[in-house]
Amino acid sequence: MTDLLIAGGLTIDRFADGSTAPGGSVIHAGRAASAEGVRPTFVTVAGDEPEAREGLSILAAMGSVDHRPAGATTRYAHQEVDGRRVLVYEGAGGSIALEAVGPVGAIEAALLAPIADELPAAAVLALIDSVRPRLTVLLVQGWLRRLGIGEPARPLALGEIPDATWEAFAAADAIVVSTEDLAESPEDPFVEAAALRERLGPRPLLVLTLGAQGYLLDDPGADRVVASVPRRVVAGVPTVGAGDTFGAALAIHLGRGASPQVAAAAATERVIRVLESRRA
Repeated sequence: MTDLLIAGGLTIDRFADGSTAPGGSVIHAGRAASAEGVRPTFVTVAGDEPEAREGLSILAAMGSVDHRPAGATTRYAHQEVDGRRVLVYEGAGGSIALEAVGPVGAIEAALLAPIADELPAAAVLALIDSVRPRLTVLLVQGWLRRLGIGEPARPLALGEIPDATWEAFAAADAIVVSTEDLAESPEDPFVEAAALRERLGPRPLLVLTLGAQGYLLDDPGADRVVASVPRRVVAGVPTVGAGDTFGAALAIHLGRGASPQVAAAAATERVIRVLESRRA
């Protein structure tokens, strides 16, 4: 049995000092899965650059890898503007067709985490239809970005997101999104959560992460939206990959049968541990 399938593209990340390194949701989610005792199956797309080969080696050390070759790997430059991380889209990569996932056995949970446009919305429905994971969790930041080469990635307004993408979101079991990825009402996450629920319909669990302020949990099976603020806040360390870490841990604990509130609390604790490890 495959406990967790993680799909998304690798990136080559360039930092302010000029250094580059492999990145992408799959790496951060994979590390979280390893910490939870899970050896995932990865489906990713990348080129043949040295950083991409290094990224594939990192994934192979954590699980099995279904690598889709591409002419180039998605590239982002990481900048900081007024204390906020800004991603500048520097190069496009390839795409992933999830209906072509090979036989991996029964899948408890699938975590789909695009970082650009490598996972078309149709791939979500194809995975659900052909592979039939028991649980499908989407980290939707890659579907919410307006991307132009050489330009900062900017959030799309909800009305700009195609109907086919909303259809794919609605078919999932859980959606995780950061308030930073949303264009509407960033000052009021409850308004953001309500706007998302209106578009999603009644089915998926929705978690809106708020950085150090915690998260909002909108469980369709409950009668209210729950706000959770962590007692421990880790400041002064890089938060890259925190959302991917949260999503992977959430998927794993939901897959193990935890309630949404218990799974979200466990995911928060996993993020805190990762951030604390960066103090060294």
